[in-house]
Amino acid sequence: MPGHDYRPVDYDRLYYRLDLEPGANEADIKHRYRHLAQILHPDKWRHPTAASVRWADEQFKRVKEARELLEAYWSVHHGPPVSRAALSLAQAEQLRGQMQSLETQRERVRGELDALRAERMRMLDEIARMRIERDALHGELAQLREEALPEKPRETAPKHTQRAQHTQRAPSHGLRDFMFSRFDDPSRGWLFTLSAIVATMIVVFVIAHGVASVLFAPIARFGIGRALASGFQWLLAVCGVVLALGWGWSQRTFHRAAHAGGEHGVALPVDETMRRIGAALRHESHYGAQWHVQSYEAAPGDAQFAMRAVLRFSARAGRAAPRQSVTFACRAYASGPAQTALAYEFEVSAPSWWLVSAGRVVKDLRRRVDADLGALR
Repeated sequence: MPGHDYRPVDYDRLYYRLDLEPGANEADIKHRYRHLAQILHPDKWRHPTAASVRWADEQFKRVKEARELLEAYWSVHHGPPVSRAALSLAQAEQLRGQMQSLETQRERVRGELDALRAERMRMLDEIARMRIERDALHGELAQLREEALPEKPRETAPKHTQRAQHTQRAPSHGLRDFMFSRFDDPSRGWLFTLSAIVATMIVVFVIAHGVASVLFAPIARFGIGRALASGFQWLLAVCGVVLALGWGWSQRTFHRAAHAGGEHGVALPVDETMRRIGAALRHESHYGAQWHVQSYEAAPGDAQFAMRAVLRFSARAGRAAPRQSVTFACRAYASGPAQTALAYEFEVSAPSWWLVSAGRVVKDLRRRVDADLGALR
């Protein structure tokens, strides 16, 4: 008859469709069908979404077809259907050859994927290196522009402005290290810090009192003169305490940066260390200014590198010309497999009476670099 399917029925698959082992009897078939019908029947299905209802309907039709075919076989033969005959040796060898061919193709595709991944990583490394070179060229261009400026305005700058610029380098100083190592003592550091703050406030108050007494001595015997002297004294004391504490906090920040920047190990390859330092520099921005790479040198094979970046900024929002700068210099070399020895330092050019802005830049970048690299101590 046209349209009749003469292919042999796979009774084992019908049993599996009912979640039964091949050869189960007629009673098991009916019991299992009733159990599945209670779950998959459209009137019994508990998930009324369009997709789930459509899936349940298809599964119910498949289960119903399997039950009808198996019951029809049992009604004619009164016994379980015979499983399909095993494959012949020739068919088994043919299937084994096809499996081996598929395994070979899979290995070849896997090798091609690994090669593509390696090529992608090389391209990413090359892009990172080109970005670093671009930043270095930008730094050189900025330096050339500064050198091309007329020299006369620089020479005629007021002397008090030139004296106000203070250069603070990261290398350790004996007295400063001795003092701030006591402040960082976990057991008694708070006591030294509190004592230093109290002593600073007393000294500043005594100086303010002396200055106010000298300046307002002629009118101190009048009531208004004493009030002016007292107000001026407290104003000097507050300003002096703010400047002294700001200066002390900045010096402590520079001390910690110098201590953290000593040569130490990093559990990363040299190229990955360079990428993370570059990401930290691009991430950190202060007062609307960005870091610019002045110089970058790398050894062949990425075995070591040295770089120098500068951030020029003005702490006052309305001032366009940068008055302060922080220079970050670092060097690294491979100390072992996936190990890098890293050292960095900061150089600060800022007014000696107010280093807090530069201290914030140094503190934020140091923490960012140490957090990204996971430095070993």
